[in-house]
Amino acid sequence: MKKRGVRIWLVITVVVLALFVVPTLVSKSLSDFIVEKFSPISKALVSRGYKFGNSFSLLFEIKDLRSENGRLETELINEKVEKSRVLELEKENSAFKDQLDFKSSHPEFKLILSQVIGLDPTNLSNTILINRGAEDGVAQGMAVMSLGVFVGKVDQVEKSTSKVVLVTSKDSIVQVMLQDSRTTGVLRGGASGMALENIPLDTHVNPNENIITSGLGGRLPKGIFVGNAGSEMGAKSDIFKTILVKSPVNFSKLEYLFVVSGV
Repeated sequence: MKKRGVRIWLVITVVVLALFVVPTLVSKSLSDFIVEKFSPISKALVSRGYKFGNSFSLLFEIKDLRSENGRLETELINEKVEKSRVLELEKENSAFKDQLDFKSSHPEFKLILSQVIGLDPTNLSNTILINRGAEDGVAQGMAVMSLGVFVGKVDQVEKSTSKVVLVTSKDSIVQVMLQDSRTTGVLRGGASGMALENIPLDTHVNPNENIITSGLGGRLPKGIFVGNAGSEMGAKSDIFKTILVKSPVNFSKLEYLFVVSGV
């Protein structure tokens, strides 16, 4: 058995030497045979290797594209935010400047500049919250203006904030005057708008006549512009006229206001 095993190993050794060491026709033929038989397999493996490599390359390219798209999207968002911030600063500066221009041109009023920081969410009571309070010199009953137009009265005062009842509120009652005839009346707010009440029937009201605060009662100075007279309301049997009042102020867009602390 041992001799037979030795013979087998000798035969294998000779064959290997014949194939790979001795350049004979036999070894060449056998090599060509092996190459020919295994060539399709090697080509397939190479082809699959290329495809596998290409797939990995494509995955990396997709990942890079996604990363680039994410970066560009972030830059676009940041650009929009910055543009919005700059535009808002311009808007605020413009509104702030308008108020300061009014203050400088009306030194007869003692004015406290304030900013609207809260709105009535239901829009039923028509109240706003401003960022000035007792520590700033604000007191209950003081008039509140927007660019010289009367918009309401201070109702409740805290240390650093105050609640203002707008003149459009149903809870607002203000003593006012027709500027031409000097006739006084009561201005009330409500769902249908502001109305000037208690005007005698024989009072002649000019079209778009100015209406100003009368200075009667409370802490409202005389002469603050309120609005203009509109159409008459009520039945002919009434003993007083009721006149609609038009304000130039857009009450839904109030931002900066003045509290009139004195004259």
